[in-house]
Amino acid sequence: MIVLIVLIPIFYFGIINTQVSLKYETSNPGDCISNITNRNLCQDIKQNKILIVTDLVLVTVLLMFRSKIIRD
Repeated sequence: MIVLIVLIPIFYFGIINTQVSLKYETSNPGDCISNITNRNLCQDIKQNKILIVTDLVLVTVLLMFRSKIIRD
């Protein structure tokens, strides 16, 4: 559970880092493909957003069912 909570800021940092790459590694503001690595940076940002939402859903589900998961 703690690992899932720690992953949220890491994924958020990944979005910020990719946005910086998007700014400095592309020719035009509308481009998504990096000139240096040839990666689709827009897809990386979308993937990190999906990971954050998935992580939040998992944390919520674990909190809802914690009494059933952890037995006394």
